This record gives sequence, structure tokens and C-alpha cells, in this order.
Amino acid sequence: MYVLSIAARDPDATPDPVPALLTALSSVPVPHPPERTRGTEVIACAARAADALALLLVTLEEDVWDVGLGIGALDLARGAELRASRGGAVEASAAALTAARRAGEGPAGIRAADPRQEATVRDAHAVMGLVAWMIRTRSAGQWRVVRALRERPGVTQRDLATALGITQQTVSRALRTSGWREESAAHSLLERLLAMIDLTTPRG
Repeated sequence: MYVLSIAARDPDATPDPVPALLTALSSVPVPHPPERTRGTEVIACAARAADALALLLVTLEEDVWDVGLGIGALDLARGAELRASRGGAVEASAAALTAARRAGEGPAGIRAADPRQEATVRDAHAVMGLVAWMIRTRSAGQWRVVRALRERPGVTQRDLATALGITQQTVSRALRTSGWREESAAHSLLERLLAMIDLTTPRG
């Protein structure tokens, strides 16, 4: 299982950023809905690597969060709230968040409950760091084009430009300078690395 521990960089931020994050995360199919734990902190979980990556990407789109992704066992009683969960994935996510909040560590960290996964975790963290950098350095104009393209993945640049009311040259330049193609290519690699860690981690 995958657990994300998410914390606002500014715990006193106003307005409260948690409701908007919970709404954004609700678009990802997960076994338990994400929850506020305390203050401006949130916990989320996923059973599949693709969904864990989706939760991570949604969180990183707003440059106000630090996030730790933990991989391991998740213990949660039937009907219990996610914030009451225990297990290696929860502990690993907390450690990953602590690492992410250190100066120079970046907005996101990855840890596995099984120490034998350290080499693969390092590889996953390196790929995630590149993805996070591209996300965090994207301008508002670039995000407008990227989000529109994500909603209509097969659309031509000409049609996208018409829909956005901008020139085709502007669309082309935004896609070229935003790193969107490079980021998209990295998603599949990161997903495979996360799945590999989970599949080779002992259960229980």
C-alpha cells in the first residue's frame, strides 16, 4: 500500500488550503477518502502505484505542500477513519515527509518500510525530484495549456489554441518550455518503480 502524509508549508496559511486539496484529491480512485489529520495536514492512501502517483501529482501542482510517500503495510480496522491507520506505510510516509521538509530535500520524499528497497527508493526519488521540479517551475500560462491538453489528450495544437483563444505558436511554445512531454515520459518510469517497491515488499 501507498500512504501520503501531506503538510502545508505554512501551517498558518489563510485561507485554509486543506478543503481545496481534499476536493482535488477526490478525483483519484482510492480505497479510503483522504482526510485532514490535524491543522493543515492531510493523509491519503492508494492501493495502486498509478493512483499513488496521481495523488502525488495533484498535491504538487499547488506550491504550498510538502509530501511524504510511504510504501509498506497499512493496518486499518474496518470502518475506521484513515487518520487512525497504522503500519509500515504510515511510518514510512511520516519519515519521508520529515525528509522532504529539510532544506534542500525538495517538496516530496519517498520511503519504504522495507530497508532492502533502499536502492529502488533512491531511483524513484531521483525521478520524482525531476518531475516535482518541472511542476513547480511551470508558469501560470504554461499550466493553462498543460491542463487543457490533459483534459483533451488527442487534441491538435490548432484546436487547443482555438479553444483557449491564443495562437498556435503560443501553445507550441508553452508545451516546449513547460517540460510537459518530458514530465509525461517520466510518469511511467516513476509508476513502475513505485510498483516494484510495493510488489517486492513483504506483507504484514
